[in-house]
Amino acid sequence: MTTAAACGADEPAPPAPVRGVTSVSELVLPFDAYKTTPQQRAVLGNAHNRLVVRCMRKQGIAISPPAEDPSTLAAIDPGNSRRYGVTDIDAARRSGYHLARPPSPDTSGTWAGKLSKRTRHRLYGTAADRGCLDRATLTLDKGVRKADWPWLGLQDSLTLEQAAKHPSVTAAVKRWSSCMHRAGHTYPAPEAAIADSRWDLDEPAVTEEEKQVATADTLCKWSSGLVAAWYAADADLQRAVIRDNRDRFAALRVNLRQRLERATRLLAEEDGRRVG
Repeated sequence: MTTAAACGADEPAPPAPVRGVTSVSELVLPFDAYKTTPQQRAVLGNAHNRLVVRCMRKQGIAISPPAEDPSTLAAIDPGNSRRYGVTDIDAARRSGYHLARPPSPDTSGTWAGKLSKRTRHRLYGTAADRGCLDRATLTLDKGVRKADWPWLGLQDSLTLEQAAKHPSVTAAVKRWSSCMHRAGHTYPAPEAAIADSRWDLDEPAVTEEEKQVATADTLCKWSSGLVAAWYAADADLQRAVIRDNRDRFAALRVNLRQRLERATRLLAEEDGRRVG
């Protein structure tokens, strides 16, 4: 069962299943309630950076990491819109099978460049030192309840793979393939379409042909019911994992809450020092 008891009495339960989803915005999965939002990632990232700056200053090196911006993080995060292949029609029309990418940073004089050119040996020099990056992580994690985030990542992958084998999904894949054939594209499954050797997903350029195929792929995913079927099977499996691992998920919630509280305090203290 997916009740508040599975997550801690003071926490909201994961979202209920949405049957017959019709848009990307409805692709909200049970595990999403345990993952960080762009806003939370910005808080954690900025706190980590501040700790690295402090550590590097003690070594006589001044760096200025750019602030993590929640809106930027949200813009480059596809969320679940790519979980079942391309499912965002507008994105397919613009970018084909390519993922939206942020502008490449100029690291020549920035914090990333300085770390790579001047301090990598100091950050990862000895086991005793651990490095400023590792020290920052340890500081944010100190005293925080242990939680197995890699395990959640593994379960996230497993439910996706297992859901793909559900009879409702395999039947929908056949309907998708027929839809694509009628549109002039012959592929047995969506994986074959995105893996077509005609597309070079490592290069920024997107051909019109790729956009056309990706758009047809996306339209067929929705009209065949493939997205809805895959999502429903995926969500059912995730709810079962949560039901059977209440303690693990409770620990994830507590871990994230405690790290966010610590990161928020650290940022407030740093800002207070600057004002003072």
